[in-house]
Amino acid sequence: MRGAIACAAALLSVYSVAAAAEPSADEIAKRIVGGEAFRWDGGQSRVRMVLIEADGKKKERSMDVIGRQKEGRFQTLLRFLSPEDIAGTAFLMLEKGGDAYEQYIYLPGIKRTRRIAGRERDGSFMGSDFTYADMQPPDPNTATHKKLPDENLGSDACYVLESTPKPGSSNYGKVMTWVRKSDYIALRTRFYDRAGKLAKTLYVRRVKPFEGKPVVVEARMQTQDTNHATEMFVDSLERRDGLSDAQFTPAALEHL
Repeated sequence: MRGAIACAAALLSVYSVAAAAEPSADEIAKRIVGGEAFRWDGGQSRVRMVLIEADGKKKERSMDVIGRQKEGRFQTLLRFLSPEDIAGTAFLMLEKGGDAYEQYIYLPGIKRTRRIAGRERDGSFMGSDFTYADMQPPDPNTATHKKLPDENLGSDACYVLESTPKPGSSNYGKVMTWVRKSDYIALRTRFYDRAGKLAKTLYVRRVKPFEGKPVVVEARMQTQDTNHATEMFVDSLERRDGLSDAQFTPAALEHL
């Protein structure tokens, strides 16, 4: 009997340790590997953006993306290659610390670079279902997080996180995220407006390893009301060392 009690106590102790090891909502939020396709650490990628109308008609756009991490902050430059009417359009995003980012866009038609700021960040990025604000990785410190019961997406066990942005930090009222337990990839993200209505959903469709880290290489953002969607495909990804400071300045946008 004493042996049985000791065994039960040992099992209970193991269970308690395992339960205590479960991450909190804040820990999950900080460990999420984002679905954005524009945050490479010392790399270059070729990305396709496919805009899909409600009737199924598609418009395809291609772009080159270079990015690096400098002093713990990410810098990304994106340049459209096709179609002809937007070729040369360039977008620069600079992480400034905390939740602060600077964004610039160069429009070859008017040969001018301008900064994206204020309410313009909530506008569509190049006609897609992503806003300019969506282009920057979310800062977990700008929201309060609540852990909901775990769920499976297909065969993937996921944490479910409900995040409520702090006042003034986002145009969304609530964000729900399904985070795969094995690698903390956000497999599904639902964005709700401030009235609590579902606005759009981001689906991660394919992930592959790059230098030992999981990278999202295919995703789809679907707008609820219009049924318009944007699909993103990372067709190639390679390491790029030696990217210079001069490549990540507003002036660099105007040089093809």
